[in-house]
Amino acid sequence: MIRVSKYFIPYILFLIIIGYKGKLMYAFFIVIIHESVHYLTAKHYKFTGFGVELIAFGASLKFKELDDATPREDLIISLSGPVSNLILAVIFYFINKQFNSNETYMLFAGNLAIGLFNLIPAFPLDGGRILRDILYFKHSYRKANKLMINISIVIGAFLMFIYILLFLKGINNFNIGIIGLFIIISSFKEKERISYIIMGDIIKKKYKFINKGYIENKNICVYYKKDLLGVMGLFDKNKYNMFTVLDNDMKVVDIIYEEDIIEGLKLYGNITLEEFMKIHE
Repeated sequence: MIRVSKYFIPYILFLIIIGYKGKLMYAFFIVIIHESVHYLTAKHYKFTGFGVELIAFGASLKFKELDDATPREDLIISLSGPVSNLILAVIFYFINKQFNSNETYMLFAGNLAIGLFNLIPAFPLDGGRILRDILYFKHSYRKANKLMINISIVIGAFLMFIYILLFLKGINNFNIGIIGLFIIISSFKEKERISYIIMGDIIKKKYKFINKGYIENKNICVYYKKDLLGVMGLFDKNKYNMFTVLDNDMKVVDIIYEEDIIEGLKLYGNITLEEFMKIHE
């Protein structure tokens, strides 16, 4: 399914008015190749639910199941698009060197620009997912996402600052302003989405476990004064989470499972593990 962002048509009309008409054909051709490579890579990992959203400065591939991907799978899928553009940029560079035509130069420059642009570590660009996946190897999914959102907002704000600075100097680079604003909006949307992803993953784990017949587990020792939301932030979305609760002397006082944390949040709110354990004594 193809969905058009509300920012897409006004932005395209603006680009046509200011003279980008000829370049748009090349841009869309390059973006289609970029998203097709993402699609083929995701299909290789058996992900389904394909859809494309046309956004203000390109297109974004959507897979309903992509949030189920492991960090390694998501990293490869996210890298595939920009890497394909950079490979094509090298190919068209040498073709242009041989034939020196406007078309081959545009394909070289366009692939190089889109490949590098998508590596910017900010949402909703591929670079945002790539950096989050790298962070995820060392941190929990929630923490990696939170770090990435903060980085993304800073980058968006920096681009907006550059746009305002150039505007005050009489240079109106509309693209920088649009991209900066879109990055900030996308980052806040991702921030709202993260809790739903974690909650949804807990439900999905049961069906994954039944289908596969097994699931990896993760056991973490946590302090008994820690609150339930803080513990939920340690969840690994691809594993079954168990928590060994320790007291001040680092002695084991209880073992709590991820479904207990969710149930506790629903029934009692964000209480501490100590309070939760007293209720269940």
